[in-house]
Amino acid sequence: MPGVQFSRSDMDRVARYRLLVLLTLAGLAITVVQGSELLELLQPEQAAEDTAYSEEAALNMDDGDADSDQSEDEEAGMAPAGDEEPAPGATSSDGGGLAIALLASLLIALMTVGMLSGLGVGLAVSEGVRTGVLLALAGPLLARFNRGERDVQTRGRIAGFVEAHPGIHFSALRDALTLANGVTAHHLYQLEKQGDLLSWQDGRRRRYAVSGLDPKRLDELEHPVTGMQLAILELLSERSDIGLTATDMRVRLEASRQLMSYHLSQLRERELVARQGKGRKALWQLSDSGENQLSAIRESALA
Repeated sequence: MPGVQFSRSDMDRVARYRLLVLLTLAGLAITVVQGSELLELLQPEQAAEDTAYSEEAALNMDDGDADSDQSEDEEAGMAPAGDEEPAPGATSSDGGGLAIALLASLLIALMTVGMLSGLGVGLAVSEGVRTGVLLALAGPLLARFNRGERDVQTRGRIAGFVEAHPGIHFSALRDALTLANGVTAHHLYQLEKQGDLLSWQDGRRRRYAVSGLDPKRLDELEHPVTGMQLAILELLSERSDIGLTATDMRVRLEASRQLMSYHLSQLRERELVARQGKGRKALWQLSDSGENQLSAIRESALA
């Protein structure tokens, strides 16, 4: 089913987070090492520039003497003495190598900052990222310390609670069973690895259900009826005897024609509503599945 991540996908998710953390740490290490090396390369050049500036100032003070000496040398037929010019190839080679090193360090630093920012935002807002990073960093350690009979019982409690509350998200499960983050993440991961549970990402939440759940029920959990679609079901429930046209619902709910058409098609595809007739005068009514879905939503709201 699209969008549902089974145990193998979850295992790959943990492996991807482990790789991301390793790359981030490697990028930090390379940035620190290359930064110190570049500073060492730049410091001699700065010292040479300072020395050259001091020598130039001293030469300017002796311009008079230098001019007179040069005149005497020219009269004697001697060529004026000058500093030896460095080989042009050496200067360009050193400058090119330094530029490449600077560019490489900058790219690595930018990539590292990007990965750190992504991890930071994900850890702040997403349960899936938090559990994935936790398992990537502490998974082997958690597995080593959660092998006893008590841990088997804890895993059974988690499986039973998920079976009784399909679609429950990580934080609600953790709080309901009063477990720590690491213990909850470890046992959920092991249950998915064994094929007993499946999970999927729902916005900021990561939700869980037993693997043998009915596909229709799973589709309802993965795509809950909310917002405009729930308002349509409520409206049709009030007029279950004769039904309503799309125009009537659009006017009552103050929705555009395109938006109403989209939501009605989605509800019809899930067999929650039925249409009688064609065109603008077609009547929409709540189906048996839609009535059951609406009753379940009302009961969960009262619970």
